[in-house]
Amino acid sequence: MRRFLRNLKLIIPQIQSSLLPALIFACAFLGYFLYGEISPTARHNLHLIFWGANLLCLGILFCFNRSKPFFYILTIIFSYIIINRLKRYYSLDYMSTSAYINLCFFAPLNLGFFYFWRVHKLLSKPTVWLLLIFFTELAIGEYLDRLNFAIAFNSNVDGINLNTLSILLFLIVIISAFIRCSLTGYQEETALFFSTINIFAGFYYSASSTALCIFFGAAALTTLIGVIKNIRYALGHDFLTGLSSRRAYLKESKKYPMKYSLAVICLDNYEHLSKILGNTKTQKLIKMLAMRLSELENDNPLYRYSVDEFILVFKNDNLKQSFEKLDNIRREIAASEFMFSNHQKGLKITISGCVSEKKRSDSSATEVMVRARKTLQKTYQFTQNLISKA
Repeated sequence: MRRFLRNLKLIIPQIQSSLLPALIFACAFLGYFLYGEISPTARHNLHLIFWGANLLCLGILFCFNRSKPFFYILTIIFSYIIINRLKRYYSLDYMSTSAYINLCFFAPLNLGFFYFWRVHKLLSKPTVWLLLIFFTELAIGEYLDRLNFAIAFNSNVDGINLNTLSILLFLIVIISAFIRCSLTGYQEETALFFSTINIFAGFYYSASSTALCIFFGAAALTTLIGVIKNIRYALGHDFLTGLSSRRAYLKESKKYPMKYSLAVICLDNYEHLSKILGNTKTQKLIKMLAMRLSELENDNPLYRYSVDEFILVFKNDNLKQSFEKLDNIRREIAASEFMFSNHQKGLKITISGCVSEKKRSDSSATEVMVRARKTLQKTYQFTQNLISKA
């Protein structure tokens, strides 16, 4: 029963993160097939929604210095511009042009690459290099168009707005994105998955100006919602472990009851482990440790305070009760093995901690935490794998 409830806690957030993006796609899909072509005024409004959502999304990313969906949005914008430009010059013959066929090849590749692109700061060297590569790709596409060279298995459209190769690439990206967002449950990646479906539908029905506006507008709106939710989540949660963050602790500490004890938990030999394991395995170890701590004490708030420190708040517990609970956690961690893969031997680690009880003289939880950290630092100079009292 306990395992079922734990799995249910993991499933419910994924359903919640998928609900609004799925609803937007359903409305776009049903709206197009139920109402067909819409008036020029309605298309103009959808056009404004597309540009407004994308510009607002880019502004938020600049503000918070995040690059994850930045190039994804650029791919959507340039695809929308190029399709409309080709339709203006070639009418329905645009589907047989090399420019459109090549766009149908590069667009899913870019969407897939930028979907799985690691989170970096927007104002960084990797962003500059990616920007150069992105515009180089546009130049290559224009050069191929001049040569009248199309990247496709066949260019026979016969009423279908995507060739076989492009459909295959889109399906690969959509299936891969679905697997990724199902495993991670991240709100932003879930939104980008539904945005990719909307873009695929926009390309597939691009001959209709209504479909193009509806599906690309839905993609822009879905991406915006995903970015806003992700930024909002990141302000209160640690992105790596999913635990509440330091910011959340400072905010929630004002609402703690009159009686509580606070524990500071530190991973022993963190610097040594990070040198041996490397950045990727160290992050995986921290994530596994956070999951283990959550399993051992799931009734009280747990925060990731720094790279190797956690804060555990024992509400309505005195110093003795909290000390015993934390010492049991320490023993369980020391007895556990942390597996990086099925083919490797499990890693043994230890933790140290300090418990401090709220006193009448303490004006805030910060004083309780500082007292515990100072005691832990003094103890840590002499020994590890030990729980102390402040």
